[in-house]
Amino acid sequence: MQREAMPVDVLFVGGGPACLAGAIRLLDLIQGHNAAIDAGGPGAKIEEPTIALMDKGSEIGSHAISGAVLDPRALSELIPDWQNQDPNFVERYVEEETFVVLTKTMAFPAPLMPPGMEDHGNPIISIAKFQKWLAAKAEEKGLMLFSGFAGTQLLWEGDRVVGVRTGDKGIGPDGQPKGNFEAGIDLQAKVTILGEGPRGTLARQLINRCGLDKDSQPQVFEIGVKEVIEMPKGTVKKGEVILTLGYPLDLQTFGGAFVYAMADDKYAIGLLVELGAQDPAMDAHYLLQKLKAHPYMRKKLGAGKVVKYGAKAVTVGGWASIPKLYSDGAMIVGDSASFLNPARIKGIHLSMKAGMLAAETAFDALVRGDSSEAALSAFKARVDSSWIREEMEPAKNFHAGFDKGVIGGMASVGMAMVFGPGKDIKPFDADFEHMKKVAHVHGHKGMPERDEVVYDNVYLVDKLTDVYHSGTKHEEKQPSHLKVIDREICATQCAEEYGNPCTRFCPAQVYNMHPNPTTGRAELQIDFSNCVHCKTCDIRDPYQIITWVPPEGGNGPEYGIL
Repeated sequence: MQREAMPVDVLFVGGGPACLAGAIRLLDLIQGHNAAIDAGGPGAKIEEPTIALMDKGSEIGSHAISGAVLDPRALSELIPDWQNQDPNFVERYVEEETFVVLTKTMAFPAPLMPPGMEDHGNPIISIAKFQKWLAAKAEEKGLMLFSGFAGTQLLWEGDRVVGVRTGDKGIGPDGQPKGNFEAGIDLQAKVTILGEGPRGTLARQLINRCGLDKDSQPQVFEIGVKEVIEMPKGTVKKGEVILTLGYPLDLQTFGGAFVYAMADDKYAIGLLVELGAQDPAMDAHYLLQKLKAHPYMRKKLGAGKVVKYGAKAVTVGGWASIPKLYSDGAMIVGDSASFLNPARIKGIHLSMKAGMLAAETAFDALVRGDSSEAALSAFKARVDSSWIREEMEPAKNFHAGFDKGVIGGMASVGMAMVFGPGKDIKPFDADFEHMKKVAHVHGHKGMPERDEVVYDNVYLVDKLTDVYHSGTKHEEKQPSHLKVIDREICATQCAEEYGNPCTRFCPAQVYNMHPNPTTGRAELQIDFSNCVHCKTCDIRDPYQIITWVPPEGGNGPEYGIL
């Protein structure tokens, strides 16, 4: 097939804070470099540089979800006067912080926030609005932005990355081109910077082909589910943050919740649950509704109605899970490379800084005409000498500490605070290896019923109604972007051993078991049009037979304010 090819100098893949900050930093460096030469400095100008960024969402920010109180450190380095540049992404600034331990019926506020989690004075932001704001700044500087384009394949010359192929559009369910078929294009780049978010498709291709994770721990994740709740007018008056520990999670499952005050009388509430949870019945959406039904939360939020919903995997392996960050022609940034501090559950500032350091490395590559692996290794050197390492390395064993449950993990964190994290990184397993079989967790009773929540679909919302709140849309006459290698396992072995946990852990009710009148057994039905692109299935499936790949570009959730 003949495909259109477009050469660019540097290609950023992903419209999140890492790549957007990187694009702005790179364009600033090029502008400064050319201006210095115009003023009589040495060297050659970078003539008519083409810096491009592609994102699979219909527009920048449409797939963005985060419970975001922003540490502004990286933003202040990138755009020192950002507060004077109409930061419409700021919902409020933190004025009051509370940490609460919940039991099933009680709430116990702590006298202080845990060390490192204080946010007084920091901005509470809409991550979607933030990404749109950054994208506008980058476009003003000359960024070529392609939204609605999903990267499906890396382009290679030998073992060197030379760009990205975007996905074809107009493919029917049978895999054949339809009348509206559009072939994907080849974006050919001197340097490719991958920042697709957690479990990035192209980042995984690069990591797997080049063995970039052979000296790191596996990337591990939590699933974050989040709702925006609209409250009665005039009832949300200050910048309030509430963090919780405990209910509705058990002592074997790590996670926690947050509530953030937003503008226009709204609160954001979210729950994070480890995807290495032992219980095959773990259902983060259901647990979020149980959390909202708790007397403490109902008193706070119960007068409101849900207006937005989303879900996202959150990388929590931290420093231990960062792979080799570079290869010939390519670098990895952001959540795709595990740039998040699990002890703070914060990563936007770290991802931005990583993107900026990758941009500095790409700039040097353009000036010198060398984007080899040896040249791009300067990215890792920059990371190691930056405040990224200062912040992340002390928490390198945070995730490993919780392998034996919440109590043991808290003790491990306390010991690390007193005596330091130790010299070595403690090993841990991938998330899917932690799930126990139904008989081990629930005995002869089998998978438990979920009957503790009475849905009114206003405040307590069922899963399908929340999918509607996510704005998710997919062209249904296309191949499913959720690839299951062997559905026979789903109908037999998985049903017997794990009770088909995908029907629980998926936060969008994509996976359903339906009776087949011919075979007399329940078989898997994939309603991929519900998918909110969280990638939980790809991560948590105990048999690792599910693979998430990008659907047609522009398909998926439409978050807007999350």
